[in-house]
Amino acid sequence: MIRLDPKKCAQLTQIISPHYPNQQIMHLSDGSCDLHRTLYEVTKSKGFDYDLRLIEWETNDLDAAAHAGCTIEAMDLNRRQYNKHAKKYDNIFTTLRSETLQPDLQTVLRKFYRILKNAGVLVMLIEKDSPLLQSIDQELENSYYSAVGHIDIFDDYEVITAKKLHGWGAYDVGF
Repeated sequence: MIRLDPKKCAQLTQIISPHYPNQQIMHLSDGSCDLHRTLYEVTKSKGFDYDLRLIEWETNDLDAAAHAGCTIEAMDLNRRQYNKHAKKYDNIFTTLRSETLQPDLQTVLRKFYRILKNAGVLVMLIEKDSPLLQSIDQELENSYYSAVGHIDIFDDYEVITAKKLHGWGAYDVGF
């Protein structure tokens, strides 16, 4: 697990809008880095819901009982849907290795799209040496995300952000 600079992680969490109460944050992680600790603390301090979904990984460094809005569950990326309710999350963070994402990236991105609220933000940390960085912008646009941007604040990861806009691609992603 790569240790990320806590100050840079705190800087990254500024993506989460401070203007809206009761936000729901989803984080998919395979344990490749420790962003989950910062997201846990930020969501706990603001009273937001935090769903940490573990992909082939287990964590015991967070106390879900101490954070009323925290859920920690194992998840399979091949599931038909990632959530019981559509349009639940304001932000989705992913810290998944490229080899986990690449085999069926288009399907994974569309499943994320289905559970993001309108104007929701997808934040992906992708290794800087990954070939996925060459195609991720086009893949996001093909999955109806807009305002795709790159943030270079970590030494080992490129941060990719994308936004879901109201009504874009609603029929093509399975509604």
